[in-house]
Amino acid sequence: MQQPFSKKQLNFIIRATKKWNFAHGAVRTGKTVCTTFRFMQAVDECHDDKIRIVGHTTDTVFRNVISLIMDSPQLSLFRPFCTWSNRKLYYKDKCIPVLGAKDEGAISNFQGDTYSLVLCDEITLYPTSIIHMIDTRLSLSHSLGIATMNPSYPSHIIKQWIDKGQQGDQIIMICILL
Repeated sequence: MQQPFSKKQLNFIIRATKKWNFAHGAVRTGKTVCTTFRFMQAVDECHDDKIRIVGHTTDTVFRNVISLIMDSPQLSLFRPFCTWSNRKLYYKDKCIPVLGAKDEGAISNFQGDTYSLVLCDEITLYPTSIIHMIDTRLSLSHSLGIATMNPSYPSHIIKQWIDKGQQGDQIIMICILL
């Protein structure tokens, strides 16, 4: 019988407890499956509804994340409690808005909020100002950010954060899935 997750995916799911938890690596390595599973675990445990899913666009979130929740065998545990309507994922009693972060104009979607939990799909595609805004919104002692990405250019802000995590920064956990 094939295991639902690889050892590296399980490592991410178990260890993703820092303020920021990044899964990065080559295309088709299972980043989205394990990050979405960990996100849904955290949604189930979250005591409030200060939860968001962010993507380059809301359409890419639907293709990459929501369709995975609705169709993937690895996420079947959560499926009976999920519905999708009007760019919102409903899980049990929680309403989780989906936000696009395509360009600087989207920053108003994030201003003024406080997040307990956020899933960022392909975070390296967002403008730096939105990445910083999301980071400031994760201001609670229990806030958790989970993000996927493919490698980006060496001076990208997320690359700088990954470097900090590799140097022992206690708020950043990284996982390279190859």
